[in-house]
Amino acid sequence: MKKRPKVGLALGSGGAKGYAHVGVLQSLIKNQIPIDFIAGSSVGALAASLYALFLDGEKIKNVSLSNNWNKIIFSFDFSLNGGLMQGVKFQSFLNKVLEKANFKETKIPLKVIATDLETAQAVEIEKGNIALAVRASCSVPLIFKSVKIGNKFFGDGGLSDPVPVQTVKKMGADIVIAVNLDNANYFEQNKLVIDKKGITGFSLVRYLNYFQYHLANRSCQGADILIEPKVSYLRLRDWPKLVKNGGGREFIREGEKSTRLALPHIKKLLKQQIYGK
Repeated sequence: MKKRPKVGLALGSGGAKGYAHVGVLQSLIKNQIPIDFIAGSSVGALAASLYALFLDGEKIKNVSLSNNWNKIIFSFDFSLNGGLMQGVKFQSFLNKVLEKANFKETKIPLKVIATDLETAQAVEIEKGNIALAVRASCSVPLIFKSVKIGNKFFGDGGLSDPVPVQTVKKMGADIVIAVNLDNANYFEQNKLVIDKKGITGFSLVRYLNYFQYHLANRSCQGADILIEPKVSYLRLRDWPKLVKNGGGREFIREGEKSTRLALPHIKKLLKQQIYGK
């Protein structure tokens, strides 16, 4: 009998859809699926960091459903250049929930993906203050100012590697579970109207979603298990309403549901790796 294979979890970008990550984590914990390495981009970086620090699904859920999201993210600390918001209040919130921890304090290895805005390359952050790294990974261009770490400026990790599968592979994972929030569900829910006159319903948002969809698909290549929660596309301005109306709980349940569907495959793969059957 072989030793248990190492499992890596890659949590993808997706803004408010990131509530689904909470459900994924809770389902994996409940079913005693081991997670040895974890990495995330954008909102996935926050979920990954919370898990790596505390290994506590309920704590992650409580943070995600906290009303502080409305107070912090949408308490505008206006910026005159580089983005609508400075991100200082967001940084303060992250430091609070992540307890000002450094990467060396995590219980399992963690990497946070951000984008080097000068080179457009994905960068794996694994040292220093976790909150600063997460803030960088979540800094959507034009919304938040870029984040300076060392002598480089960083922005949203979803711009370069929305689902960091290869990162957890390099960390040592034998089995990689990827969670992709930028999946085909958007197109299923927002169908184009095609008639004799042509196509209607096309928009700039849809145009950008084409890019994000294909980039996420490429990032997922090499994953052994792909979990794709069916969560709705939300604009940034929809986030406060989602929190107020308890919509985050719906997304969490969808994350749990999609993970339950993947559990037989996950368990089978773990068994095959251990017993060679």
